[in-house]
Amino acid sequence: MSTEGAGSTRGGGESLHNEDAFVVEEGLGLFVVCDGASGTPAGEFAARIASREVEAAVEEAKTSLDGPLVARSVVEVAMDRALGAVADAEQSDSELHGLATTVTMLLVQGLEGVFGHRGDSRAYLIRRGRMRQLTVDDDLTEGVANGRDRGPDAEVFSLLFLPGDLIVLCTDGAEEVVGDAGILRSAHTVGPRVLASRIVSKAHERNPDQDATAVVVRVRGERERGGVEISRPMLETAYGRTASWALRRGD
Repeated sequence: MSTEGAGSTRGGGESLHNEDAFVVEEGLGLFVVCDGASGTPAGEFAARIASREVEAAVEEAKTSLDGPLVARSVVEVAMDRALGAVADAEQSDSELHGLATTVTMLLVQGLEGVFGHRGDSRAYLIRRGRMRQLTVDDDLTEGVANGRDRGPDAEVFSLLFLPGDLIVLCTDGAEEVVGDAGILRSAHTVGPRVLASRIVSKAHERNPDQDATAVVVRVRGERERGGVEISRPMLETAYGRTASWALRRGD
């Protein structure tokens, strides 16, 4: 099996200021969304620090990704590195007190996906037209009052994929529309780029003042036929690394 993915993001309000960030790196099997905590200074700064640290950690470890146990350890290291970098930035500058971000990531290894999660950004599985929430929201500030710099530890878990599975990683601005009937009906008939764009557009229509980001990952079987999206070289955007896409028709 193989995966293909794409992301979409949009800032809220008239300025479209965006405190979300995402990463789509098919070569690494890596997909990430981050949401800088609202009400804290430089939320977008925290999200970008975390997303880049996750990507760097996985890139450095890519030569050792030879099994599920290794992949899990890489996710654990990546999450710790991302949250630690944000905590270090906060402590180094008094004007950044309260700096925080969510991190929800997926690292694909063969038939298995390993997820890392911290905060209230979510991961969903859409399988055979039914949606299931995979992550449990937590409070970014929980535990800090008890003397812990970063709050609770990150959650790390794995999932065995089936051909046709869709994974949606999204920030809280998009979560309310992922389960909409129209989204679910079209989920398996369009590619990741289109689905991610639809989720973000619908979220913006519902609440134009809130940032919204979605990353969609599709699991493809080796013999799957039909129209599929293929990626062109990666593009660097203000909110993360993503890909441009073309449509390739199956036989």
